[in-house]
Amino acid sequence: HHLFHQIPELQRLIAIPRFTIGRTLSPLNAWLGTCGTVTSLHSDPGDNLLCQVAGYKYVRLYSLEQTKFLYARTMLEKSTNVFGTSPVRVEAPDLEKYPEFAQATYMEAVLAPGDMLFIPKRHWHYVRSLTTSFSVNIWF
Repeated sequence: HHLFHQIPELQRLIAIPRFTIGRTLSPLNAWLGTCGTVTSLHSDPGDNLLCQVAGYKYVRLYSLEQTKFLYARTMLEKSTNVFGTSPVRVEAPDLEKYPEFAQATYMEAVLAPGDMLFIPKRHWHYVRSLTTSFSVNIWF
């Protein structure tokens, strides 16, 4: 959500990491959700820092080499904001419909308050809130 546009005072509370200096940053995004909120498997066009502010999130990452197993679709192909999406329900896949998904390998992590995860551009990721949580992401 564009919470920082709606309440600009909140953005002043966020420190931008030094290693992004000199890079073009997209507007910050706030992610506020209840336990069980899911962001389906997708990829983004830019590098991403996912910063966990409150609560806990489960994150699953798939490298670019796994794309062939993810039944990937490209969205906004003729746009500079190209991103990918997958119809597979990561934690409950229909392996009759998506049998190749069983071959996909991944890494996983649980983000706690104060954690920051770097997600390289175009790498696939799936996120589920383990508790009510608040995150900020920085695309660059």
